Amino acid sequence: MSQQRADTLRVGLLQTAPVFGEVEANIRRILEMRENVGYVDLALTPELSVNGYGFGTGADYRPLQANDQRLRAFANQSGAMGIGFAETVGDGNPRNAYLITGAEERHHQQKIHPVSYAPWNEHLGFDAGDAVDTAVIGGARCATVICNDMWHPVIPWLAAQAGAEVLIVPVASIEGANAGQVQRTWQVILEHAALLLQCYVVFINRCGTDGGAKFWGQSRILAPDGSVVAAAGSTETALTANLNLAALRSLRARTPLLAEARHDVVLNTLSRRTLTEAALKGHDPLV
Repeated sequence: MSQQRADTLRVGLLQTAPVFGEVEANIRRILEMRENVGYVDLALTPELSVNGYGFGTGADYRPLQANDQRLRAFANQSGAMGIGFAETVGDGNPRNAYLITGAEERHHQQKIHPVSYAPWNEHLGFDAGDAVDTAVIGGARCATVICNDMWHPVIPWLAAQAGAEVLIVPVASIEGANAGQVQRTWQVILEHAALLLQCYVVFINRCGTDGGAKFWGQSRILAPDGSVVAAAGSTETALTANLNLAALRSLRARTPLLAEARHDVVLNTLSRRTLTEAALKGHDPLV
């Protein structure tokens, strides 16, 4: 797996409208759209782009293992591809997973915070991941932060502290009762991450409808200054953009926000919290 750094990363966004449970058809559609973007270092799809999005505890996602033969078709493309899928893991519930795969690249991330409230209630059907990982893709260090994990600021912060230059944010966001508020909140979250973590943020939301819910799309790429490099509308779209990694690294060198982080304060605060919780429960945490 190549670890050589590059000055630019060419990214393709495949804003798809998967159909719940139609795994083979969803895969065919992704591959069709992949052909529309030509050569890119990395082509990305939304959260659960292979399985579609099901609501309710009884939803049959038809989960796949990460080494499923059907997913290997994505590794045969020029450049790497990012795929969202429901992953079979042991005997428990599936995991909401994202796999970046290519001739040399492989990066696997599981959703750490399945949504725990209606109408999603993902925590009832998905087990949670427990780690934040990074990998070098096309010469850029990347991390995947799946949808609701971006609503927990510690996750993108940990990714950036691990060296991530590009945050890949696959999403399945619905309009809900207040579409404007949902979209405004996402914009604030994305701008916050781009500016304060000095990252490119690649937001890839799905579109279409599943389970009666409307997904609003509007995938976009934000530069480290918060500006929008490329943006999609609300329908199926394939687009590309070049990310200037050399400029990002220069920014981090001039203004070392990430290097200033006080990890000792984080660790001390968490340690005190552990001691306090243990005391409230009436036992010695060191026993």
